[in-house]
Amino acid sequence: MIESVSRRAFSSSSGTYNVRASELARERKLNIFNVTVQFLDDTQQSFQIEKKAKGSVLLELVFQHLELVEKDYFGLQFTENGSPPNATNTEITRWLDSSKSVKKQIGANAQFWLAVRFYPSEPSRLSEEFTRYLLCLQLRKLLLDGRMTAPKNTALLLASFTVQAELGDYNPTEHGNGYLSELRLLGRQCPEDERKVRELHKLHRGQAPADAEANFLEHAKRLDCYGVESHPAKDYNGKDIFIGVTSIGIVVFQNNIRVNTFSWGKIVKISFKKKQFFIQLKREPSETYDTVLGFNMRSGRAAKALWRCSVERHGFFRLRAPRRRPLLGAVPTVARTETQALEDARRSRSTNRSFVRRSSSRTRERSAGTCAVPSPALTANGARGARVTHDEPPPRPAWGDAPPAQEETGSFLESVLRVPLSYVDESESSECAEGEVAVRLSAGADGRFGFNVRGGGGAPVLVSRVAPRTRALLQEGDQVISINDNDVDEMTHDEVVQLIRNTKGVLTLVVKPNAVYSADETVGTEEPEVCFVPLGGAGEPGQAVEQSLLLLGDGLASGAALRQYEALLRRLDVPAAVARRPCNVAKNRYRDIAPYDSTRVVLKNGPTGDYINASYINMEIPNSDIVLTYIATQGPLASTVGDFWQMIWESESSLIVMLTVLVERGRAKCHQYWPKVGTAPLKATDTLTVHTHSEQNLGHYVRREMAIKESSGASRNVTQLQYVAWPDHGVPEDPAAFISFTQLCSRLRNHSAVVPTSEEEGGGERVLEPPMVVHCSAGVGRTGALILAETALQLLALQQPLYPLDLVRAMRAQRPMCIQTASQYKFVCESIQTAYTQGLAKTDSESTN
Repeated sequence: MIESVSRRAFSSSSGTYNVRASELARERKLNIFNVTVQFLDDTQQSFQIEKKAKGSVLLELVFQHLELVEKDYFGLQFTENGSPPNATNTEITRWLDSSKSVKKQIGANAQFWLAVRFYPSEPSRLSEEFTRYLLCLQLRKLLLDGRMTAPKNTALLLASFTVQAELGDYNPTEHGNGYLSELRLLGRQCPEDERKVRELHKLHRGQAPADAEANFLEHAKRLDCYGVESHPAKDYNGKDIFIGVTSIGIVVFQNNIRVNTFSWGKIVKISFKKKQFFIQLKREPSETYDTVLGFNMRSGRAAKALWRCSVERHGFFRLRAPRRRPLLGAVPTVARTETQALEDARRSRSTNRSFVRRSSSRTRERSAGTCAVPSPALTANGARGARVTHDEPPPRPAWGDAPPAQEETGSFLESVLRVPLSYVDESESSECAEGEVAVRLSAGADGRFGFNVRGGGGAPVLVSRVAPRTRALLQEGDQVISINDNDVDEMTHDEVVQLIRNTKGVLTLVVKPNAVYSADETVGTEEPEVCFVPLGGAGEPGQAVEQSLLLLGDGLASGAALRQYEALLRRLDVPAAVARRPCNVAKNRYRDIAPYDSTRVVLKNGPTGDYINASYINMEIPNSDIVLTYIATQGPLASTVGDFWQMIWESESSLIVMLTVLVERGRAKCHQYWPKVGTAPLKATDTLTVHTHSEQNLGHYVRREMAIKESSGASRNVTQLQYVAWPDHGVPEDPAAFISFTQLCSRLRNHSAVVPTSEEEGGGERVLEPPMVVHCSAGVGRTGALILAETALQLLALQQPLYPLDLVRAMRAQRPMCIQTASQYKFVCESIQTAYTQGLAKTDSESTN
């Protein structure tokens, strides 16, 4: 009995303890590793992984959390000291290696930053709008902290796209003065910057957030530093440089200027040894040796980091699939290539993907803390938090096609004069007159047709861009003869565009197919991306000037301005028969440069006839009575010196501007048509003699004072200015000197002449400047550049907006090929920008009379 009780008592107080299970639980708890990841919108999220987990585990958790489809472009960054990546610690910033343990790579500090690792060369190829949004956030961060630089005008434009994406269309009732002050848009933001961003924001009316971000990327991708992972180094001379790795190859920067580009196709091998990094280039057929470039890095680790970065980017962007095994044991590889990423993204494209766009508010920076990524949210107004669907149409261009709404005071541009692209529902074509075709296009649901045009105003109206489904009926380069039975020969570009836009239903075109044109008519060139048209009388005095220069600067920075220039017709399809007469052919220095019959200078008493290779060019200054008059001519030949001086005498000009030297690179550019000081007068014709009284060499130009005397005793003093600092193939090195020279030319013009106008012009009088005779060698390239520069200075002095492309078009309507090269055009535009910025674009009363 006693025994049974004692057994029951023992049984009630007994228990078990699973030692092994507790040990395993303890081990699991100890093996958990907490890491924090900060995302591109400055939110944070904590993740738990095992201590032995590889980087691929953490990366996959992050990508799943974000629901990121095109994940191959992204990676996780960390720094050795745990501080955020910025412009001052680029050397100690590392990427998480997916094949190695997270714990071993980062140590005790478990802080990561999500970042773009591989920048797509064409962001428009990205399938996901969310991916493009993250790319925008990354670029904004780089611009704000100085790791990426942009010209001021481009930075302002990019900021305006950010505002459009976050706030939507400009609304004067909601967006009063200072509405941008709470947004962090620029590194050093001032009220003047905010004013310019506000004016640009007004222009983006109608752009959804996705459109604004797509346009942001289209401009950002053209920056020299886009997608560049920079590594500080020194060249063989010991100068500080940066070596950057991009999708296209390896680039070298010095003083923030790209000085060299080595594309992957030209690189044979990359290697490093200790502190040196080497690039071996492909041997050219004419070379008998290998070219190997060496760069000194800061340390052996830095050299290896650059080498590794180069190998990874080459593998990602250039290979169709990663190598199964490295060529060398230590060579890094990428898990997937861009080709595979794009293919997978297209197959696994999500639908109705939604997300919340972050704000650039300064207050956000002060209140940002550790929090999860916000859950998806939807709004109805298409601004912040906009719903993102993949059924939306492709992003619109930066400057929309739709007719502009009523602009607010201070706006300065109309929307781009472009026929909207759309698909054609039902179309047909039929043969018309010989060599012509009638094409009927049905408008889409939005009233748009599938082509763009360029030309007009005296130039042929040509089809410049065609939507894919319209190409069976129209081709780029087709000439439009009529629209809805209206001939377009006399229409301006604006009128052509408006006629097409006003068409409801079916549009009937009569076109000449592209095949009937010869190659020298520049058919099929790209349409300018942007065509800016000034609006008269808008805004405060000077505001339109600043805004036109702001947009010009952005066009130069992005390359759009040069593409617009290159798309211009070099010559009009107007007669130039007199220049090609057998008796006149020998008077032309170059066969392909001949004056139009309608604007050529006709000599009254020419020693060898009435022809000279010279054209009148009149540049009217809007909203004034000033007309700058020029005679643009070639440098005289030995046989045309008499014709040249007869032209000077008959035109009553007292100023000759010479923009060439006599001989350059062993070739004669101009015959010396004046006598030297102290020598006998030059007998130019039977009745004219030329005397040179003085000559002064003033560095970049020479000034000569001359006199023309007629046999009857009449005479006239003439000043010749010879600019000697502009090489035949190139541009001057000193823009300020060229601007100063141009202003001197303006001051030396004679006082204005008041002449009566014809009855067709309304009668009365108007002011005409006496002609300035301008010549280089051919009389079109450097000659056109000086005319453009003086006209631009006059416009700025009178507070008129400046649109250089329109000025070139006006010049070429009077003399073909004015401003021959893109480098000449770019130099003049940049010189004018510099002059205005530095307050040099002012003329005194003598030049503005």
